[in-house]
Amino acid sequence: MHTPLCGHAVGEPRAYVEVAIAKGMTEMGFADHLPLSMYDQPGYAMRRHEVDGYVDAIQSLAREYAADIRILLGGEVDFFEETVEADAALLAAYPFDYAIGSVHFVGPGFPYDHPDSKDEYAQFGIDEVYIASFELAAKAAETGLFRVIGHLDLAKKHGHRPVDEQRVAAAAAHALRAIATAGSALELNTAGWRKPVGEVYPSPGLLAEAAELGISLTFGSDAHDPLDVGADFDRASVLARACGYQRVLRLSTGAAEEL
Repeated sequence: MHTPLCGHAVGEPRAYVEVAIAKGMTEMGFADHLPLSMYDQPGYAMRRHEVDGYVDAIQSLAREYAADIRILLGGEVDFFEETVEADAALLAAYPFDYAIGSVHFVGPGFPYDHPDSKDEYAQFGIDEVYIASFELAAKAAETGLFRVIGHLDLAKKHGHRPVDEQRVAAAAAHALRAIATAGSALELNTAGWRKPVGEVYPSPGLLAEAAELGISLTFGSDAHDPLDVGADFDRASVLARACGYQRVLRLSTGAAEEL
């Protein structure tokens, strides 16, 4: 769940909570984009001076709605190798229940998932975008900072598919092994079904590999609009079972529950 603080979401946090309750959810987590440590890009994430207000707002809602739903305080962190210490300090400064490690930038500041970047893939190299993002996801897991690794194969968002499938698959397999070794969970992100690629993140093939490696799974609707809260979770449950998962991780307790 995101908030308008990131610059590309709509609807106040309260509206997201109300939708979750209406859908019968018993637990939800806000994980808005925390400040970018590497690039000062407006419209990508909240600014440093806004973090206090974000934390206060989510904690206030958690207290107000405690009888109806459990609300977790999370944050989505753009991973950059150069800023691991700064990100660790930020996460340690607040009582986050969990952090999602995500990759949205590769190479020299290429925001590959941004709609305005979809035509630049050929210049950067489609396979290189995939491989670089997988390598960074592996390094993110290795830091131990992130309870969850988000939308693993986001490189396909605009419909770009690998050219050298074997090479890209090897990079993905390395990332999954790193996630398994780190004990991080993998996010089954339903937003992919709402994007041009029309496929969940990660792909069913990668989900099956993750299940074989014993990687925990958590669901994320990646909602930037209250209407998308919990979107396609029923469909995601069916897919997860088909890929070998029988349980899903509850972040508040760290326990796995039946799908």
